[in-house]
Amino acid sequence: MVRQAMKKNFRCLVLSDTHGDMHVLREAIEKEKPFDTLVHCGDVEGNLGSVLGVQDFGYLAVRGNCDLVSDVPRELLFNLGGSRIFVTHGHRYQVRFDVQPLVRQGHIQKADVVLYGHTHVPALYRDETTGILVVNPGSLARPRQYPKEKTYAILTIADGESPQAEIRVL
Repeated sequence: MVRQAMKKNFRCLVLSDTHGDMHVLREAIEKEKPFDTLVHCGDVEGNLGSVLGVQDFGYLAVRGNCDLVSDVPRELLFNLGGSRIFVTHGHRYQVRFDVQPLVRQGHIQKADVVLYGHTHVPALYRDETTGILVVNPGSLARPRQYPKEKTYAILTIADGESPQAEIRVL
């Protein structure tokens, strides 16, 4: 569920690979409030809705390779503030080896932003060929980059401007 009234600017908290560690998930939420939407790029390993309860932000999630019992979709495509956002965990696109198949899928979906996880390593760039903003928030629970910092992303969508993102450390 994404809350999208007549706003022109949106701030999204983007998470991935929390692997059941709801403490770090809540910590990131508290650190970044207020925001409009939480997007989880998979490997929640729990029921995100029951953990979050009633909040003043919307949330969306996709299923990761470790979310064995989950009723959330494998991929999402939605519009927010005039931007089209494609979300997937990434394992079905083999993002550990090459992110270009995922970027191509984002282009097919006419996405302005592609959000993914799976690698546990943060990534942020604008694809030179397609102009798509590509964001992997890394992992709050099991980071794999050096130094091993717990990371997430903030996605900002302002009316009439290109979407922007920033990787942050918890």
